[in-house]
Amino acid sequence: MRSMPALRPSALLVLLMAVATAAAQGASQVTKLRTPKVTLFDCATGAKKTDVAQKDFQGPWPVTGQPTADGLLPVKVKDETACVRVYAVETDKVITTSSDCNAVVAANQPKSAATRGVGEDCKKK
Repeated sequence: MRSMPALRPSALLVLLMAVATAAAQGASQVTKLRTPKVTLFDCATGAKKTDVAQKDFQGPWPVTGQPTADGLLPVKVKDETACVRVYAVETDKVITTSSDCNAVVAANQPKSAATRGVGEDCKKK
């Protein structure tokens, strides 16, 4: 039985450098919209700019920074920077943020097993 040929040291070095560069950059991108329509916000003021429908999504949108305390994620859309709600999009890497305590997502429905812990960190202690 023949064994796999060993990688040349130079090829191994190039591979390791590529993996390290990708990990250091932490690059991420929005790959899909989770809702039929997603609102784009001005990152500086939080004001609504426009809406993008799923059918009009031409992605991926590169993520250009960390999520804000308000749960807005800065992304690049057609050469412009805008922010989207973290929970309204899917990304190729996991992005975490603090709770959006002022969000109204599904009106006033009782908690179920599927929403265990939702809003718990918004309660005053």
